[in-house]
Amino acid sequence: MRTLRIGDRGREVVDLQTRLQALGLDLGNRGMDGVFGPRSRLAVKTFQRDIGLSANGLVDGISWREIVEAGYRPGGRLLYLRQPPFRGADVAELQKMLNDLGFDPGAVNGLLDARTARAIRDFQKNAGLVVDAVVDAATFKVLYTYAGQTLGTHQLPDKSGGYFPEDLFSGTIVVDAAHGGRKRGHVTGTGVSEAGLNLAVAQELAQILPAREVLLTRSDDEEVSSADRAFLANSSGAKMVVSIHHAAHHTPSACGTASFYFERLGYQSHRGQMAAAYVQKGVSRALGTCDVGEFGRSYDILRETNIPAVVLEPLFLTNPRELDLASDPYYPATVAEAVAGALELYAGRDAAFIAVG
Repeated sequence: MRTLRIGDRGREVVDLQTRLQALGLDLGNRGMDGVFGPRSRLAVKTFQRDIGLSANGLVDGISWREIVEAGYRPGGRLLYLRQPPFRGADVAELQKMLNDLGFDPGAVNGLLDARTARAIRDFQKNAGLVVDAVVDAATFKVLYTYAGQTLGTHQLPDKSGGYFPEDLFSGTIVVDAAHGGRKRGHVTGTGVSEAGLNLAVAQELAQILPAREVLLTRSDDEEVSSADRAFLANSSGAKMVVSIHHAAHHTPSACGTASFYFERLGYQSHRGQMAAAYVQKGVSRALGTCDVGEFGRSYDILRETNIPAVVLEPLFLTNPRELDLASDPYYPATVAEAVAGALELYAGRDAAFIAVG
């Protein structure tokens, strides 16, 4: 679908407004009038903020998918393992209840993957139901009965405090260079592209990470879909994903380093959050940039992978000073060394590294 924005009119906007209103979002006195006005934009921004997306008020493919998924209600359709997986608020609710009952579905990300299917089977076996990993309205009714007797924390306790109980580097780490091919990301006036810079940093990082194996989601200037990136990570048995991005903003004064981990509707990845904190400190100190912080988001690479993942934005390509940093030929190696060093400290549980501001 085309991106919807302020001033757009027509049936697509009516469809959008109908879905927003069904989600309980206020469209103002005019309601569903088929005009994408300020109130519709505010409703979209509110939804995006709540779900963990960039709250820009634009309805692109990702935001539209999230709005549609949010409309699914538990028991409204038959859920089972398939490819592509079922996605939606009903799946997230299923995962939350399984979580509460001690059946680990992995991340509460609204995606019915193999791990969630195993948790469904375990629940069905323990509840005396038919063990087929198929969830219908009757199964949800049983789940609600049992889940209503729990504390409803919606999070399995992380017994390792956000760290890996085993050696992080004993397995595979996936390094993701965002964008590529036709998707250039931000391109500066001097011709520096985000896609190219992401790849340069990712290639340097792949060379020095002390993991048993390092996989790149792309090793050239090629376009790789979000689904293919996630599939590589999930099917490789990797322990972690590190995704390299760079930031851009219409205000040239915007600056600093930021990192992101998976968080959605009250659920957060403990290991992703802790790893992001280490990476954030390491890179901002190495570059001498402002430490903007680490934040929970529901970006594709964070949500679609069922392992801890970190998205790193070392600096803003739209900030003159930081663009100078990025233009230095040693910049990719500097960022890569900072990330690798931070992950080694994370693997070694050196809490003093992030405790110092």
